[in-house]
Parts: sequence; C-alpha cells; structure tokens
Amino acid sequence: MLTTAAQIVVRIRAERELTMTSLAALAGVPTSTISRIESGRIEPTLGMIRRIALGAGYHLHLQYHDLFSGRIEDHPVGVGTNEDENEGDHDR
Repeated sequence: MLTTAAQIVVRIRAERELTMTSLAALAGVPTSTISRIESGRIEPTLGMIRRIALGAGYHLHLQYHDLFSGRIEDHPVGVGTNEDENEGDHDR
C-alpha cells in the first residue's frame, strides 16, 4: 500500500516512464515541485496529488476508514474544481 505522497508520485512517474520535467509539464506545475514532493521536502495537498495524477493519465480515487464506525468510505476525487487551479503557482 502506498503511504506517502512521495511514493505515489514516484510510482506514477515510473509507471509512465516520465522524467520529472515531463510530468511537471503534463501536470502544469514547476519541475521543482515534483522534485520536492519526491524527496519528501514538501507534503502536497490532495488537490496537488490529483493534479499530478491527472496529468499522467490517472484518475485519483480516495478511500478512507472511519475509525468510529468501522466503515470504509470510497469516493472519487472531483475533477476541475477551482480550488486546485492555482496550486503550485507559489512554487514558480
């Protein structure tokens, strides 16, 4: 099971055989953002991970476990929300 944002981004990049630069271009973020995520220097928002996944052609799906009820909740992460459009801009 993948547990960190770094592991997710590294796996996405490896499976698509992308360089950091090419993944960054597809996701519309600076290459330094991909590098800092993969090295663990920053912990991106869920929206940023979604943006990177979509850029590489993946649909991000979120699953979480409710510790109080014991239920597992399963939800696709929304696409095209305004909240994510400017993420990463501060890195440029």
